[in-house]
Amino acid sequence: MANGAPPDAWLEQWQTWLSSRTDALLSLDERVRTGGSGTDAADVAAAFVARKAITDRLAAMIAAGARNGAAAALAAEPVLDDMGGRVGDDLDGAARLLDAVLQRVESRIAAHEQVNADLARSSALAQELGMQVNHVASLRERVGGGGDLAAVGREAADALAGLQAADAERARLLAAWSTVAARLDELATVETRVREAAARCREKVVQSPPIAVPSVEAFREEVADDLSPSADLRGVPWAGARGRIVPVLARLDRLAAALAEAEQRFAQPLRRRDDLRGLLQSFAGKASAHGVLETAELDGLFREAKDALWSAPCDLVAAQALVDRYVAAVNEKIEGVSR
Repeated sequence: MANGAPPDAWLEQWQTWLSSRTDALLSLDERVRTGGSGTDAADVAAAFVARKAITDRLAAMIAAGARNGAAAALAAEPVLDDMGGRVGDDLDGAARLLDAVLQRVESRIAAHEQVNADLARSSALAQELGMQVNHVASLRERVGGGGDLAAVGREAADALAGLQAADAERARLLAAWSTVAARLDELATVETRVREAAARCREKVVQSPPIAVPSVEAFREEVADDLSPSADLRGVPWAGARGRIVPVLARLDRLAAALAEAEQRFAQPLRRRDDLRGLLQSFAGKASAHGVLETAELDGLFREAKDALWSAPCDLVAAQALVDRYVAAVNEKIEGVSR
């Protein structure tokens, strides 16, 4: 510790430093008793010896008085413990030794506490999930048996991460599982809408897609046992519960996707018919704006296309060809008038 401060302040700094190190040492001693190793206990014991030697030296310095230079002289002398062992070449050296021991034990005990905390959380999750129970127990045994703490710490952290991921997945999938019945009710409404769209499309358009509309009721019957009140999966080991939940949710997602696809495919021909109707009307307006609407040729082509588009069922292929002919004829007439 620097001694450039006035003598009284310098001694006060030493006392403040010693007080803080004493608090740290007492805290470490308690933590080592509950979760430290034999090495930690030995280092703490050595730290207490060093602290006493430093305390005795400071007491002697205070007794000698700060103003006559005796305290500074004592600070420069070797610091010995009660058995005559050298703690430091001087007071600063003894202080550095004590700090080094405290830091070393703090680092080890913090790592030990982290491993124990990870294993405590892992053990609770392992029991709850019904997985990795033996692995977590073996890690606990390795910690208690003085195994490589760093290696065990890495494995404990990996185990905890895996269990936390499984727990998060369980929460997500169980939440999704609880909504299956409601989703099926919603999809039944969608199915009704899709069947109505399919009937309308088949009535109105020749090129209606040749696809079947999936049955929600059939799916509901297939999974009835899984969704029965007696099939509560919350108390089942997660691996087994997951094996039952995931396939049903995957099939439910496919059912929803199939209904959405069917709805889109049945709507597309009707949208195409409406687009062609709009295109025909817009080119009739274009022809009128250029004064060519009432020509016999264009009037005939317009009526053919209109009859095709407003018939039921509408042949989109034939209607497309008729609209294309009308569009080309309108453009040709307008170009001829413009020359």
